[in-house]
This record gives sequence, structure tokens and C-alpha cells, in this order.
Amino acid sequence: MVENTANTLPYFVKGHQDRGNEARFVTLFRATGGFQEDICLNLPLLPNNSWFKSSKDLIFSQVDQYAEAPGYPPTWNADLFHRSFFYFRDFVWFPLIKRAIKRHKLDEFDIYHIEGGHGFLRMFSWPLKTWHQQGKGLVINYHGADMRTRGVFPWIDNLGDIHTTSELDLMNRHPNMNYVYLPFNVEDFTPNTELNSPIRICHATRDRYWKGTEAIIDACERLVKTHGIQFDLIENQPHKLTLHRKSQADIYIDQVSNLGGWGYGMNSVEALSLGLACATNLVPEYETFIPDHPFVNVSKDNLYDDLKALVENPTKIEEHKQRGRLWVEKTHAIKAVMDQIYSLYQNQGWRDE
Repeated sequence: MVENTANTLPYFVKGHQDRGNEARFVTLFRATGGFQEDICLNLPLLPNNSWFKSSKDLIFSQVDQYAEAPGYPPTWNADLFHRSFFYFRDFVWFPLIKRAIKRHKLDEFDIYHIEGGHGFLRMFSWPLKTWHQQGKGLVINYHGADMRTRGVFPWIDNLGDIHTTSELDLMNRHPNMNYVYLPFNVEDFTPNTELNSPIRICHATRDRYWKGTEAIIDACERLVKTHGIQFDLIENQPHKLTLHRKSQADIYIDQVSNLGGWGYGMNSVEALSLGLACATNLVPEYETFIPDHPFVNVSKDNLYDDLKALVENPTKIEEHKQRGRLWVEKTHAIKAVMDQIYSLYQNQGWRDE
């Protein structure tokens, strides 16, 4: 809702429309990755502004920005200065949002999915509370940093009839959480199972800290010297270009730190759909949760050796390429994910036709 960060919102909309229902998605500002937009409000005083990002970096140290929020669930707790800013911003936003709701008839839907637990306003539950009182369904979907470092907004979270996430570690951070796989239009991607010579490894990131990118660079640069592989670091690039460069690789490395969540995210889903062998760090809980997964489990401290074993066994790479595509079709295809969501609707007693 705030931003179409991982380009999942159009897939959710398609999934609802495929079942004969009307669906739209609303974002507060345009996604930095150049992803598709539907109703984009382009509101002022948002973090896509360069001055906003710069001021945040000046005010907060990296440690403060990445510190985990306390509580069960973790709860947002800002100082007086930031609360005052958000009250002011809500005051500026209110008439703009009210006008957009009327223009696009956003109050005529039956169920609302609130991405990231952030409503239209930061400090107020309007208009969600009004819609909830009218008997409309509210689903709150949390991503990683929404809960880990920021925390929930109780005045929004308490309105939720259903809470969902695609990040396994968040299941342990909220008392009422349901796991739902990320939706993906797998059919749009043609897998390439042919191996490059030399073998090509890639890694895509927008934040080196969360992904453990420095360790990935070190290990891959060693492999360039010892095994002649090619390494492509894709950093802060438009989504279309990122996909093209990923499609040229054999192995994709997602993350090795688990600081930004356990296991994998949309980057991996894209890589698997493209027919890449995907390496990431899976904690034991995740391996138990998805025992049939196709990932190459790697660790930050032993990354060079883990990748070396893979590079030296081309047959294993080919096997992971094939398994990965089949697995993502079974778990992340739009229909499979929407089956999960509509099952939650049914349990809530909502109509699903």
C-alpha cells in the first residue's frame, strides 16, 4: 500500500480478478524500482524524496536504523519530534486522501488488504476504522522491516481480522499470524537450464547490510580467481534491467546474514522462475517449514567453500535449476497463493465467489 516494493501487488490483483472479483491497489508514492502502479497518490513528505533520506541518515546512526523493535508484537514507539512530524503530515495528507477515496470509490470494496500495517495515515486509523465498523474485512500483511525495526501501529493492527506474512520469522513476533507465500506470475518467465561457460553467479541488492553483500562479494571474487567464474553484482538497478542480468546467470545468491529475515524473498522467487540455482542461508526452522525446498543452503562464515562445492559440480547446479522452477510453480504461482488467501476468507466467514 505504501509502495509497490517487490511488485507483488499486481499479482494479488490478478489473482482476485481471475476469480471474477473486482480489485485495485493503491500506493502512496511511486516505487523506486520502476514497478507497475495502479492508483498512485504521489503524496508529499514521503521517504522517496532525497532530502528525506538524507535527513534520516544524518539523524540516525546505522545501528539505530537497523535496531529491532521490542514487544510481542513489536510496537512503533517514536519520540516527540517524529510524532509531531507525522501528525503534521497526516494533516497535510487528509484532504488529498479523502478526495482520492471519493474519486476512485475506494469505500465501495468489501475487503481491504493493508500492506505493511500502514494505513492511509500514520497517526490515525481513519478511514480503516470506519470501514471496519461497517462490517468490511481487513487483512493486514506484514513484511520484514515493518515489524522487525519499525513495529506495528496498534491503532491499525488491532483492527485486523486476519494477519498475514510471507516472512517466517515474523510468525514468532505476532500472536495472530498466518503464513502466505509471495504470489508470482511464474508463467511470464521462460527458464534457462543451459549452463554458461564459465559459470556465472549473480547477486542483487538495494541494501548491503540486510543481505550480507560484503561477504558475498568477498567469496565470489575469490571464486573468480580460483575457478574462473564470472560474478555480476546488481546493485540499485531498475527492475527490468535486474531481471535481464539475472536471466544471464546460473547461480543466484540471495542472502547470507538473515538480518533481513530468514531464508529468501522475491529476488529468489524470480531467480527460481528464471531457472537459476538459488543459494541462500536457511535457518533450521525454515528447512523444517519447507522440507521440499530447492535452495542451496549456504552460510556466511563458510560461503566460499559452499559455493566452491557447487561450482565444482555442474550436475548439481543443473538439478537445482530444474527443481527450483517446479517448486516455485507449486508454491508461489498466483493460483496457489490465492487458494491460501481464499481459505483464510472462508475461515473468517467471508464470501469468496
